[in-house]
Amino acid sequence: MHNIAAYVEILRWGQANVPAVLFCYGRELDLTIEDIGIFAAVFYTYEKSKPLFQRGVSVGQILQMCPLISKQKLSRSLNRLEKLSLISLQGSNSNFMEKRVGLEPLFAKLEELITRDHHLLTKTEPAVNDDIIAEYRLKIEQLELALEEEKNRNIPEILANSNGNFKKVADFISKKTGNLMSVKMANELRRWLEDMNMTPEFLLCMLEMCFERNIYNPRYISRIAKDLKEYSVNSVEGLENYFKKFVDDPVKSKIPVNQFDPDVMEFGKFTGIDMNAEARRNMYYKWRYDWGFSHAMIMKAGEIMCQRTKNGSLEYIDSVLHNWMSKEIRLPEDADRELKEYKSRQKSDKPTPKKVQGSEEYEIYISPVRLEELKSNQ
Repeated sequence: MHNIAAYVEILRWGQANVPAVLFCYGRELDLTIEDIGIFAAVFYTYEKSKPLFQRGVSVGQILQMCPLISKQKLSRSLNRLEKLSLISLQGSNSNFMEKRVGLEPLFAKLEELITRDHHLLTKTEPAVNDDIIAEYRLKIEQLELALEEEKNRNIPEILANSNGNFKKVADFISKKTGNLMSVKMANELRRWLEDMNMTPEFLLCMLEMCFERNIYNPRYISRIAKDLKEYSVNSVEGLENYFKKFVDDPVKSKIPVNQFDPDVMEFGKFTGIDMNAEARRNMYYKWRYDWGFSHAMIMKAGEIMCQRTKNGSLEYIDSVLHNWMSKEIRLPEDADRELKEYKSRQKSDKPTPKKVQGSEEYEIYISPVRLEELKSNQ
């Protein structure tokens, strides 16, 4: 029998424990699987650290205990969790490694959620407070008024700048849905009329068939319109055949899941990212429909991701598009201009590299491949 067994070493290292309550309330806390992984690293560092003389653990301790996490990824994740008010980051901004991560905000939120769902944990039975109810009612009324005002402000502007065909279809949609047409639906309607060159009569027939099947989501209707355009369907008979074959049939139905979307497939092929997973397609649809970016802008963000990273990442594209959205960048040429300005700022801030002694023209340069070989030989 061996005197030394590997499993003894495995047991000595212990395990990284994550409170299961994070999975239960993960959606309410807006947590992702990656966030839970970061919390696992932080909890593990807490367990393995010596008695603390200061609150929290440092970023350097986390990276030392969990070398699998890169410094850049940990920085991005911790900043996100801090914005969600789930952790506290204390320390000097100049040295990221010395910042200390505190979990007090997380436990405070968890305590609030658990107390909300388990009233027996409170000292007294939950009582109905008329003042609180009145306050909530007032807030609801104010939000409803603000929402109504927003709709009334945006929709007339869209209708005022539109032609008769747009108003004709818009009135039909409002009548059938019983509500004012949303801005998202208005943007899609403009695409159907202008980009796809559909006639208002054909659109009315298509929308009638969609509404009969309780399909009201502009995203799903656009998928149907794109298919009809691709299959050159331009008659009522063709519409009926399409809906019978591709919408009504539960086996072949493309609505609302497993939809073949040429734009998504083109994006996946261009970036090398497998877009078959529904969660990844939903990420693309968030950029396309919720954030309002064109397919060309999403492809531009994918191009930047491919140029700057070794492995394809939707998170990187998400951060690029979020930055453009905050800066109101909506056209590829504006994105190119912003990218050139960013590179010029980096170039001006970058220190001048040291030159070879006695030379005025050449700089010392070691390729990344050669640098890795030198490191491995040490």
